[in-house]
Amino acid sequence: MSIFSDLLGKHIAAKAIKSNEMAQFCGIERSFMYKIIKGTRHVANMDTVLLMAEYLRLTPSERNDFIESYKISVDGLENYYRRKSILELFENFKKYSEIYSTPTPAPLSCFPDTPGVSTITGQNEINHQLFYILFLESRTNDPQIRLLIQPDSDFLMNLLPTLGYENKNLSISHIICFNSSDQLTINKKNYNLTCLKKILPVYCCACKYNVYYYYGELVHSSNELLLFPYLVLTSRHAFLLSRDMRSGILFQTEKSLQFFHQIYDQYLEQTSSFGVTMSDLSTQLDYFHNLKADVDQNYCFQMLPCLTYCIPDYFYDKYIYPELPNRSYLISMLRDYVHDLRKRFTGHRMLFIFSEEGLRRFLDTGRIPEYPPEVYRPFEPADRITLIRQFLQICPAGGIRMLKCSIGDLDNELFMYVNHRNGYLMFPSSNPERLICLDITEPGLLHGFCDFCEHLDKDLFYTEEEAVEIISSLIAETEQNEELI
Repeated sequence: MSIFSDLLGKHIAAKAIKSNEMAQFCGIERSFMYKIIKGTRHVANMDTVLLMAEYLRLTPSERNDFIESYKISVDGLENYYRRKSILELFENFKKYSEIYSTPTPAPLSCFPDTPGVSTITGQNEINHQLFYILFLESRTNDPQIRLLIQPDSDFLMNLLPTLGYENKNLSISHIICFNSSDQLTINKKNYNLTCLKKILPVYCCACKYNVYYYYGELVHSSNELLLFPYLVLTSRHAFLLSRDMRSGILFQTEKSLQFFHQIYDQYLEQTSSFGVTMSDLSTQLDYFHNLKADVDQNYCFQMLPCLTYCIPDYFYDKYIYPELPNRSYLISMLRDYVHDLRKRFTGHRMLFIFSEEGLRRFLDTGRIPEYPPEVYRPFEPADRITLIRQFLQICPAGGIRMLKCSIGDLDNELFMYVNHRNGYLMFPSSNPERLICLDITEPGLLHGFCDFCEHLDKDLFYTEEEAVEIISSLIAETEQNEELI
């Protein structure tokens, strides 16, 4: 039996429902209804599921569980919760990028900062000590924090971005273990996606944050008896921690610190870099220039469609600010990048996922959010229309998916380009004039993001014909408004 048929059977038994009468209400054959209840056949569509829920007279909570059980049965358990987690990331990205200031810690009278070895127990004491040693390191001339720890501690993962926000020179090296399978945690979470959500705020703070990963079996290993698997390392302290973050040993002698730094260097050699961050436009353009398209399918997910492909050469001189340093070099890079982009993606399948609201925002503002506003002035209305028309001409048949409602906050948006070989996430940093571009190469995340784009609920979108008609209407509306001015 499936999750859906099992839940359906329970509701039928609890309410003494006659299955033949429910079959008649839902417009399906009685024999087929019996097969659905036994789990040997699947319900054809969501409309039938909603009719079932109505006939069963479910409460709002029961109805939501009933619909979810149907989606799980159709998608599969891991696929459903992975897709749900990715959707939540895009919908609520703003909460992953919020950073708060850190107060100055009071001196720790119970843990004097003197050379030696100290043992510490208790979660509050551990957190207090972490706060103290990391705050001290962030105030040094060359602050460096090295972590061998899972991003499961809310206290630590909230502390790091606040320290980085206050000191952009802070360098953080972080080794984490990714789960070696898509198996869900006890809380029905995809562990690797949860890790990504935990570390994104540290990237957003715009400090020097580098993540390295290796694979392990994590979902069922929480009860293993590991003494002190975690390490927090600075120029003054080495802090060994238990998995539950309730016990620790603090080392402060020079010989001990040297020993732990050597071990950390050895561990780094056995890891892979999670992603390279690029926070300036020239570095990002150089990265984009080397990005490989996939022959099968490429996805662009952002609420304003990616209009870079459509930018004509005369836009650069017209709109890039004349006082911009290295302006000629930047224009040359942009022109070469756009030309190369058109060549590389010709003949490759591209799917552009964007929203009607995002398109309206561009026609209203003349801003392309992937490019820092300090680089160029807003496009004039006539040129905005030119770009949208060019976009419609360049897009291949079947390459447009326009959302009826935006996913996420247009003022704090997470952009994504991805295929099964490579991809990136782009998002605002704590510096309002700087975007962070995070190169993604981890195979499991690449597969998850591609799968998410491919299997978004079709009811979220206009048909391609409807989308083209709406876009044409928006263009006409913008032209009419210009004539009235």
